Amino acid sequence: MKYDFESKISRWHTGAAKWDFAPQHIKDGGYLPLTIADMEFKTAPAITDAIKEAAEHGIFGYTYPDDEYFNALKGWMKERHDFDIEREWLLTTAGVVVALGAIVREFTTEGDGVIIQPPVYPPFMSQVSGNNREIIENPLVYSDGRYTVDFEDLEKKCKAPNAKLLILCNPHNPVGRVWSRDELKRMGEIAKENGVIVLSDEIHGELILPGYRHTTFATIEGMADNCIICTAMSKTFNLAGMCLSNILIPNAELKERLAKRLGREAAFGIPAISRYAAIAAFTKGGEWLDELIMYVNGNFEYLYDFVEKRLPMLKCIKAEGTYLAWIDMRALGLNNEQLEDLMLNKAFLQLDEGYIFGESGSGFERINLAMPRYELQAALERMEKAIHEKCC
Repeated sequence: MKYDFESKISRWHTGAAKWDFAPQHIKDGGYLPLTIADMEFKTAPAITDAIKEAAEHGIFGYTYPDDEYFNALKGWMKERHDFDIEREWLLTTAGVVVALGAIVREFTTEGDGVIIQPPVYPPFMSQVSGNNREIIENPLVYSDGRYTVDFEDLEKKCKAPNAKLLILCNPHNPVGRVWSRDELKRMGEIAKENGVIVLSDEIHGELILPGYRHTTFATIEGMADNCIICTAMSKTFNLAGMCLSNILIPNAELKERLAKRLGREAAFGIPAISRYAAIAAFTKGGEWLDELIMYVNGNFEYLYDFVEKRLPMLKCIKAEGTYLAWIDMRALGLNNEQLEDLMLNKAFLQLDEGYIFGESGSGFERINLAMPRYELQAALERMEKAIHEKCC
């Protein structure tokens, strides 16, 4: 490989959320936290070089997405997703969750219903309930190790008088599904027929494993006028701390409404250094990303093989995208508190507990695999030891 995904990079004392704020015994043991979805890899060298250039320039004033920025984004979206975007569609925010909250506030009112598909990324729930909207659940169906959409239930939920917004996770976090064009089309048609706007969170849309293909929701025939697409380089290039997301809205009326909302909430502009980083990612990051995906896919294969041979009572959900593994641990017969205690205090693994993704996530664990493979091996061996001592 041309790029380095094997080196151990210390993140202690950098303010890193999952490192410096980990439980003390995890820190004391030098164990890698496997939680928050950022990576243990340095970003692409071209991005680092661009950030150095920004630092050398030395002025970090108010910054907006200019023509160079937009053209870089446009080229990336066309090359990677065959998605022709227009300048008039673009809004920027300090993150997808920031956009999510603003969209909920603008396109729904208190008491309105927002449809989500659990088990799902926890801020979907917190941004809905925290804004005094009703969470309407369309739970995914888990069968034979795979998740699918319950379309009959979705149609029922979209017909609810107060249903105004459907939030898609595309690809899905945490279950790893890369929704097919047919699945997205059917979800979109149900929503549109019932006057429900679709918010498609596509933050993991570049992280697609071999054999699968991401479909940007707005590229589906008839859907562009009823959707808001949320994207970012944060997951793709390990740039979450750059606080920059691209929100694409082909419908001029919806775009204007959200632009005014963001203006009222002072959620405009982009970080000056982030502009340099994003342009470099869009124009020079493709080769690095391709190698990253192959390395992460290797980590998934290592995980599947380890679990099959040494922890066969567990079930790994085969991921189609993201770098997040979703593991069914219900065969251990532990409740949420017992499972969390086993992982945290016996295996010394800080994981994302399944229950935080909704009730249907109970008994599952989400594991961040974006790390050197020897770190993954060490973590799985600690898990194996703890499970055998406790349950076998």
